Amino acid sequence: MKVMPSIDISNGIAVKRVRGVRGSGITIGNPLDVAYKLYKAGYDSLHIVDLDAAEGAGNNENVAKELCKIGFQFVQVGGGIRSVDKAIRVLSYGVSAVVISSVFFIDRVMFDSIVRAVGEDKVIVALDYDSSYAVMIKGWREKAASLSEALKELSMYNLKGTLFTYVGGEGMESGVDEGIAKYVRTVRGLKEYAGGISTVNDLVKLKSMGFDYAIVGMALYRGRLWGVKSV
Repeated sequence: MKVMPSIDISNGIAVKRVRGVRGSGITIGNPLDVAYKLYKAGYDSLHIVDLDAAEGAGNNENVAKELCKIGFQFVQVGGGIRSVDKAIRVLSYGVSAVVISSVFFIDRVMFDSIVRAVGEDKVIVALDYDSSYAVMIKGWREKAASLSEALKELSMYNLKGTLFTYVGGEGMESGVDEGIAKYVRTVRGLKEYAGGISTVNDLVKLKSMGFDYAIVGMALYRGRLWGVKSV
């Protein structure tokens, strides 16, 4: 299982929030500087989130475009991808896959249009879930469906992968959600996890569950897992 660093961007700056709350967490710095350090450290994949676009409060697409030029073998970009035009445009920067969350639940017609336009192998769906295993959307303010229901719907597609984000652990370094293991078995394609990762032991647990990627932010930038690229 590989470690995929996350670069979350707000107002052109790389940050890491706690449970998605604006103004919380840490400010990391210039996204390009951060990405070059990661690349030189030997990481070959990158998870980019445009936080402002996700919230409908701005756009950091040009930053994402520049990050894609650095040389990472696999790059996925999420945040505010809600139209065919934007999905096509983001992929044109050399992105391996776009990450979509709310649109899958709010506008299935649009989601299907995006999939038809770019191909199933270019789409990853993010399932941001809480402690009750309900999928949260719209900035984690609204419940969309149970995780089981969402996975049943996703089984009708042959997507690039699925990203499970445990909202309660995001930015907390509080440990991974071991209860997610039973849900992972039903997923086709890449299996990714984010939320609460703190130690190598957490990574080992995720590997044993069958995950392909652990998306790491806070523990990486605070030094706990810097340099750990796989388990």
